[in-house]
Amino acid sequence: METVTPQEPTESPSGTTCHPPTRWGICSAGKISHDFLVALRTLPAEEHLAVAVAARDLTRAQQYAQLHGVARAYGSYEELAGDPQVDVVYVGTVNPQHLPATLLFLRARKAVLVEKPMGISAREAKEMAAAAREAGVFLMEGFWTRFFPAWKRLRALVDEGALGECRVLQGALAFPLRAVERLREPRLAGGALLDLGGYGLQMASALLGRGCPPLRLRAEGCLHPSGKGGLSVGSGGLSVGSGGLSVG
Repeated sequence: METVTPQEPTESPSGTTCHPPTRWGICSAGKISHDFLVALRTLPAEEHLAVAVAARDLTRAQQYAQLHGVARAYGSYEELAGDPQVDVVYVGTVNPQHLPATLLFLRARKAVLVEKPMGISAREAKEMAAAAREAGVFLMEGFWTRFFPAWKRLRALVDEGALGECRVLQGALAFPLRAVERLREPRLAGGALLDLGGYGLQMASALLGRGCPPLRLRAEGCLHPSGKGGLSVGSGGLSVGSGGLSVG
């Protein structure tokens, strides 16, 4: 696989004011971090720049850094948290590591973009939000679909009332994921809901509930022998304050 030469921000034209780029640290050298770095490189280097990557194994981090053109590699997340030249950290670890990794960077006064799901429970998400407020830094869950032009247009149509009163949302999302072992592993917080299910739930909450918590939740499906949710969920729903109902 071809490696990428480390990027450097270009100098601004004479007489213009140019803010320094946002300097990204990458936590975890896995596939989802790879996808994030590929996307990040589509943006101008003078605006966003990956400057460091950390993995639990230094050799892997070094190989990953060379592959993606990242200047520095660390063999621990603590070293990344201590890097003064990192402004924001993307957390792409497996689900159970989102909480400890995110808290580590928030307490080091780093902004954090954590891959979805933010946590594996409401308690974890609240703990991260509280830590971000205490540190006075930015924290966000990485739902990239929220920034799709089609999604922004749909939100605008709903907000404008162009579609009338939205009372029912029905959706389906499926991929052939039987070979993805982490989805079946309780110790990795696997299952359909924490992988693909969040897309439909966050859309329903935004379109039907206007961000308000649901009043009632219902889900039906089948359990994998491991005890985790099956790779497909039969049906489910949530009722929100406006009277809307999401099914999928």
